[in-house]
Amino acid sequence: MRIGLTGGGSGPGSGHGIAHGRGYGRPRRNPVRGVRTVAGQVFVLQVGVVLLLVVAAVVALVLQSRYDSEREARNRSMAVAESFASSPGMVSAIRGPDPSAVLQPLAERARKGSHVDFIVVMTPQGIRFTHPNPARIGKHFMGSIRSAAEGRTVQETFTGTLGLSVRSVVPVKDSHGKVVGLVAAGITIKKVSGAADHQLPLLFGAAAAAMALATAGTALVSRRLRRQTHGLDPAEMTRMYEHHDAVLHSVREGVLIVGGDRRLVLANDEARRLFDLPTDAEGRLVSELGFDPHTAALLVSGRPATDEVHTAGERLLSVSHRPTDRDGGPPGSVATLRDTTELRALSGKVDLARNRLKLLYDAGVSIGTTLDV
Repeated sequence: MRIGLTGGGSGPGSGHGIAHGRGYGRPRRNPVRGVRTVAGQVFVLQVGVVLLLVVAAVVALVLQSRYDSEREARNRSMAVAESFASSPGMVSAIRGPDPSAVLQPLAERARKGSHVDFIVVMTPQGIRFTHPNPARIGKHFMGSIRSAAEGRTVQETFTGTLGLSVRSVVPVKDSHGKVVGLVAAGITIKKVSGAADHQLPLLFGAAAAAMALATAGTALVSRRLRRQTHGLDPAEMTRMYEHHDAVLHSVREGVLIVGGDRRLVLANDEARRLFDLPTDAEGRLVSELGFDPHTAALLVSGRPATDEVHTAGERLLSVSHRPTDRDGGPPGSVATLRDTTELRALSGKVDLARNRLKLLYDAGVSIGTTLDV
């Protein structure tokens, strides 16, 4: 809303105060300055924050997926190794004359059914009885088995020929608790994370959709903010606030702004003093604020007026009034007020002094022309 405070009796729109021009009123749009405006900076900041949140969410979900995949691989390899090690007839098969002939088909059947990469049965010293590749039967197992040979389970992550994998080694004990063999089961993390990897395109698609939706919402908010701030940049907003603060608290001329709904929008300190307005005056109907009927009628009429004399208690006010809906402005009006009570009293004293000086002058002239030497 554009208002101007008069310095010598003219109405709103002249004199000093909040001036017309760039940054005060309806500034001209400059696309090059779009990012420098308050709305542009808010848009860039919000898009940056949304982008950061989306990227952080995607990274967190990917890392969580990798962690879940590794944990699932550990759980599956351990479950398969323990189940096969505790299966009936395992001890007798290991102690039999040809453990490989008995255990190899069983291990392969269990490997395919459990979807692990290998199930290896071996001696406590690590000599294989079974392997998916029969050529490796009878050779030494490559891995840490010392703890398993001592009766404890072993689980480790390693990088093999198939990629990053997890293997679990479980001891096979007889009825006396003696370790007679070991069972190792391994699975690549890629195999477990395959389902999660298939969901990554969906995840990225959802992230892109969320980014687009958030950007569109941010654009709408920024557009509304741009309309409300009239495309001002922060420096112009600061300067406008300083002038607004000066109007409210510094100038010795009252300002009243009335909206199209006949409610008081703004009253500065001088206007509050002149009309003794309550603290909650803004937002209330003009007819409820105790104005003189003639003044109240002018404020809601939209009729232009210049230096009309109105009363406020024992004060005489010079009121200038202009509508604000010209040039596409918002509906309503603005009035400026000057207390002329003291000015009129001073004018009376000046007139009295002038009359006395004139009387003295006339008497001096009359006496001076009648006297001789």
